[in-house]
Amino acid sequence: MTSAQQYYDGLVQQGHDAAMALSYTQQHYPDFTAVVSAPEPVPQPMPVAPAAPVVANVTTVAPSTGGWAIQTADFGLFFTKILAILLTTITLGFGYPWAKTMVFGKWARNVRIDGRSIRYTGTGVGLFGVWVKVFLLTIITLGIYYLFWGKKAVPKYVDAHLEWV
Repeated sequence: MTSAQQYYDGLVQQGHDAAMALSYTQQHYPDFTAVVSAPEPVPQPMPVAPAAPVVANVTTVAPSTGGWAIQTADFGLFFTKILAILLTTITLGFGYPWAKTMVFGKWARNVRIDGRSIRYTGTGVGLFGVWVKVFLLTIITLGIYYLFWGKKAVPKYVDAHLEWV
């Protein structure tokens, strides 16, 4: 195959019609005449036996109303937050993970999403461990760890410890 034919075939493959490809090719190769190659035969598909119908187990789910509510009849969350502030103050901040765990637990017990309850299963020790890890890695990396990963660690811990009841 000549370079002129390769140029022509390349133009046709790029989507130019045969007349335009011939015109462009003759601008660079004046004595070129197109040799149209026979198209490759298209393979015929193999006959396939009809497949058996697939039956899926479908569970009908009632449409979600998107409603959620916090039950606040008993001022419990308010007093839990007051207790959390006192615990944090008395322990000079070291009791903050336990205080947050109390608040998250009380909040989760009072939340209903589409009529379903949730439960917070995290512990003060677990949350304290996350904070120590974030603090140490932030110090070691001169703050870079906190900017990219550390500030997401506590919410990630809380989300991982919320479950449906």
